[in-house]
Amino acid sequence: MHTIISKNNQKVKEAYALKQKKERQEKGLFLMEGRKNLDMALAYGQVDTIFTMIDLPDIDPEIEICHVNKEVIDKLAFSECPEGVVFVARTLKPKMKKKNLHKIIYLDGVSDPGNLGTMIRTATAFNFDAIVLAKGSVDIYNEKVLAATKGSVFLIDAYYDDLANYKKTHKIIVSTLDKPSLPLNELPKLENFVLVLGNESHGVSPTSLALADIKVNIPISNKVDSLNVAVAASIFMHHLQ
Repeated sequence: MHTIISKNNQKVKEAYALKQKKERQEKGLFLMEGRKNLDMALAYGQVDTIFTMIDLPDIDPEIEICHVNKEVIDKLAFSECPEGVVFVARTLKPKMKKKNLHKIIYLDGVSDPGNLGTMIRTATAFNFDAIVLAKGSVDIYNEKVLAATKGSVFLIDAYYDDLANYKKTHKIIVSTLDKPSLPLNELPKLENFVLVLGNESHGVSPTSLALADIKVNIPISNKVDSLNVAVAASIFMHHLQ
């Protein structure tokens, strides 16, 4: 435990660098803020370093705690009114083996961080087993993703993988407005499935469509042409839970 009063301190600079995706990937670390998020990260043993303006009792002595001032917190935090706690956490590894995954959400090129964070939180609420992303999708550890998860990122597996790796073990359900596709209420009950949702602007890729066992749509009014992907995901997950 030690005190840092300069935002130019080397340890502060190293933590600040984690706001960049490249740095997060190279170090296997990410930056997050808030007491509730810290408690969840501590419960899952993911915390590396804590920068705090408040007293934090009962912290594992192996975890480095840096007492800092508002200037340091303001530099490291993402929100305009931070709670006074920012921490560095280790990148999460899947807790479940693939053979034990029954209900999976697969995001094919989703690019909006708020949408991803919302879907991680929703998938946790509806007891899905994992959120899997196609390579090239938004970074799981983007600060807007983490904020939208409300801590759910610690409660569900979220990682990158190819959809083809699930073809032999799961039914691939692809959300599409293309015809022919089943309306959601005609979707049969399935034990092991991957629900594929596409990019906000372009939908599901041709590669994912080619892997589909079932194509499905959410019937909507012709007054709009599509739903926000996070809204569509919520409707699907509620139906499929």
